[in-house]
Amino acid sequence: MSIKAIFYSKFDPHEGPKIVHQVPEGSVLTTADVPPPNGPSSGTSTSLLSFSTISRFVIPRQSLCGNLISLSPPPLTPNTPPTLVLSYPLCLTSSHYPRNEFIFNFALVLSDPSTIDVPSYKSVVKKLAHLMRSLEEQSYFLSDDTAAPNSGKIYSLCEMLMEDLNDYCECMIPIDELNTLNIKLFPTLPNPASVKPWHVPLFTVRIETMVDENWDLTMLRIIRYINGVNSVKRIATLADADIKLTKKCIKHLLYYGCVLLLDIFSFNAIYAPTAEFDNLIAKDTEMQKECARYVNTAFAPGAQEEAVIDGTVERRTSGLTSVTLADEEIWPLTGKGEPVDGVGIVQLFACLRQGLTVREWYAQNANMLANIDMRRFVTFGVIKGFLYRIHRYAIRTQKGQSMHGQHTDAGSEHVHYLTRSMPGGRPYSEETSQSQTKQTKDQVGGKRYDRPHLNSKIMEYLDGTHCFDEICTDLEISERELLDRLKSRDIGEATIICR
Repeated sequence: MSIKAIFYSKFDPHEGPKIVHQVPEGSVLTTADVPPPNGPSSGTSTSLLSFSTISRFVIPRQSLCGNLISLSPPPLTPNTPPTLVLSYPLCLTSSHYPRNEFIFNFALVLSDPSTIDVPSYKSVVKKLAHLMRSLEEQSYFLSDDTAAPNSGKIYSLCEMLMEDLNDYCECMIPIDELNTLNIKLFPTLPNPASVKPWHVPLFTVRIETMVDENWDLTMLRIIRYINGVNSVKRIATLADADIKLTKKCIKHLLYYGCVLLLDIFSFNAIYAPTAEFDNLIAKDTEMQKECARYVNTAFAPGAQEEAVIDGTVERRTSGLTSVTLADEEIWPLTGKGEPVDGVGIVQLFACLRQGLTVREWYAQNANMLANIDMRRFVTFGVIKGFLYRIHRYAIRTQKGQSMHGQHTDAGSEHVHYLTRSMPGGRPYSEETSQSQTKQTKDQVGGKRYDRPHLNSKIMEYLDGTHCFDEICTDLEISERELLDRLKSRDIGEATIICR
C-alpha cells in the first residue's frame, strides 16, 4: 500500500491552519493530539506524523501556493516508518471569503519514497488540486462544506480515492452531475535510448494483440516489418514511411518496453563474451535449455521473429502451436547427428572473441552449428547480456590526409586493422591492395554519384566516431565495398579500430 493517508486541510480565519478530514482517522496528529513530553498518548501507535511540524508548508503563505511541495516529516518515534508528504496548496481570492482569500490543500502521505515511484503520484496531487479548485469556483464546494470532521462527501471522496489507487492504481469517482474524478497512476519510465537508422528493432510483446485502429498511421504501417532482421532505415523504406517518423514510432515502442534494439547481423561482425558470461549461461542450466529451444532450427518459427525476454520465448508466427518438449528433445543436433547439450552451447559462446568474425567462428565450429540458427544464437547472447558487439571504426591518418589529391603512378595504400585484444587474442588482419584508378558510377540515397563524390562522402565519416554499420546504412553500400573504398588512393591511408 503506497498511499498511507490522505488529508484535507485549510486555513481557518479563527483557528489558523487545520486538518478538516483525514483518511484513515488518526494518521496525522493534530495540535490537540500531540503526546505529552513524558510519554506517548494512546492514539500515536498508528500515527505517521504531526501536523504541527509541517503546517506552515502545507498551508503556506500566498506566494508559495500553486506549487508542488514535497516534505519528509520527522518521525514521531524511532519505530515510525519514513514517509513522504506530497501536496499542492492553492489560494483563491474573492470577497466571498473572510479575509478575501481561501487557502486549502489535499495532501498524500506516501510510504518510504525509496520503495515507490514518487513521480507518478505528483500528477495525482496536481490533478486533484485543480479539480477541487474548479469545484470551488463553480459552487463553493469546499468552503461551504459544513460536515463534521471525518464525515460528509469530502471525507468519502478521500476515502474512495485512497482505496481505489492502492487497490487498482486508478479511480473514477462521480462528484456531481457534471464532475467526475478520473485518475490513473502511470509508471515513470526512463527516457529511451536514441534510435539510429542502423539499429534493428525486435518485439518483446505480442504486438498483434495490442494493435488498435486508432493508432498512429505510421505506426500501423511499420509494425509489420519489425522482425528482428530489418534495420530502422529498411523498415522505413519497406513501409514507404518517413525515416524521422519511423524513428519516433520505434522510440515510442522502446519507451514502453515493446521492442529492444539490436545490431545488424553480419558474418563480418565480431562478438565477444561480457564479464557476466560466467554468472549467466555458463552456470545456468535453465538458460542453456532456453537457448537450445530458441536456436534449434527444428523449432524455427517461420516468417516472423520471436523474442526471448526474461526467461520466456515469445512466438508470434500465425498457426504456430507451442509444444512442451522433453529435455532430450530440445538440444540441436550436430552434422553427425549428436546432440549439442548445455556444455556444447557454452563452448560455442566461449569461442566467440575479439578478432574473430562470425564467418571464421562458423568455419571453426561448422559441425556443431549444423542445426543452429547463427543469427538467433548471437541474438540470444546479446539480449541476455553475456555477449556484446565489437564495432569497427575508420580513422584517416595525417599521412592519408596529406596524400589526398596527389598523383601516384604505382603506389599502394595500406589499411591497418587493429583491435583491443583480450589476453591471448590476436590482431584482426592487415591487407594491402593496389590503388584502383577505374572510374565507376554508384547509387547512394537514390542518387547517382561518380567515384570521387562517393569517396568524399565516405571521408566525412572517417573521424573514428562512426561505426561501419552507420556508414553502410547512411550511404547504402555494402561493408565489402566500404573496405574496398578505404583501400583506394583517393582516400589515402586509413586505420580501422575494433572496439
